[in-house]
Amino acid sequence: MRRLVGALPFLASALAAVACAFPGGDGGAIETGVAATLTSVAAAAPTEPPTPAPTPTAAPLPARLWKSYSSGGDTGWWLENGTAIEVTLPVEPGQYYDYNSVNGKILYASHFATSGAGPGNLAVSDLWMVDYPSGTPLALIPNDTVVEALWAPDGSGFLYIGATPTTYELRYRSLAGEDRLLASSVAPTWGVSPSGSQVAFTRETGYEVPGAPGLFVVSTAGGPETMVSSAERHGTGSIEDRPTWSADETRLALPNYGYAPGTLVIAAADGSLDTTLGFTPELAADPVLGSYPQTVLWHPDGQQLVGVSNYAEGMGGPWALVLYQLDDDGHTVVSGARLGTGLSIIDWNVSGQSLFALDENGQVVLVSLP
Repeated sequence: MRRLVGALPFLASALAAVACAFPGGDGGAIETGVAATLTSVAAAAPTEPPTPAPTPTAAPLPARLWKSYSSGGDTGWWLENGTAIEVTLPVEPGQYYDYNSVNGKILYASHFATSGAGPGNLAVSDLWMVDYPSGTPLALIPNDTVVEALWAPDGSGFLYIGATPTTYELRYRSLAGEDRLLASSVAPTWGVSPSGSQVAFTRETGYEVPGAPGLFVVSTAGGPETMVSSAERHGTGSIEDRPTWSADETRLALPNYGYAPGTLVIAAADGSLDTTLGFTPELAADPVLGSYPQTVLWHPDGQQLVGVSNYAEGMGGPWALVLYQLDDDGHTVVSGARLGTGLSIIDWNVSGQSLFALDENGQVVLVSLP
């Protein structure tokens, strides 16, 4: 093909010269023929089919250690590629807080909190760190002043709520020792964004601290905070039903049981939206699918939520795990699908495709989305 195309200029020149040799000829007919020949040759040339773009495939989240905040003992679960294996920890935590896949370290309290501190007398203990699967424990905050703690996603530091005689402070501490105040008068209901650049927290009545109740966002680098919702939880929260960030960090979902029967707050991280999850009239009539979820995970597409329904046919459960489909507004449920019963959400295995959950027997199971 390359040789044929290379010969075409010579062929065109020769035909043009013949046309000029005809008496009275202007070469128009021959030139038209040459153009047709070139068009025919180009059309007949084989072309390479375009290389199809590779179909992106979602990968499992990094292997990680998980342990329920409310469970005791020295065991946890190692989650990797859709499998869950019960493992022994290098220490027996008094309170387990978090594990980070980047640095391979566990945050925990060395003993169960037996004393309270701060104006609301919240339970406090110390804060320690240890490598998994083995390592030497290191005291990060040896005094009993820590209410809760979570790793920054990149593993370079952690966030914690510390009690003082007059308030509860949300702080960031790097592993290099830098410690900075992010907010004061906070409630123990908070969550770090996926990138680690922001943290959402609540202020609530019931903790004997000043400030308007609501949901707030502040940069982990420090700076002014933004009130994104006026929700009031009246001291009903815990670290297990903290505000949940969407994958793109534009929205937050916050369970709110400060008022019966409870709602799910949907707020924009920039403060431009403050509403509650809604249901179409048809779905609201369904006691399970039309019930506000207690805890949720955002689907990566931002248009779905996985949540534990707040309705159970029996006293105390079991509750249904539901996939909620949202309308274009991002806060109205238009359909739902039951994924199982008696399951508590742990985290994604493959975002948007499968997740780990804890069943009624205390075993970690894998749940696939339709």
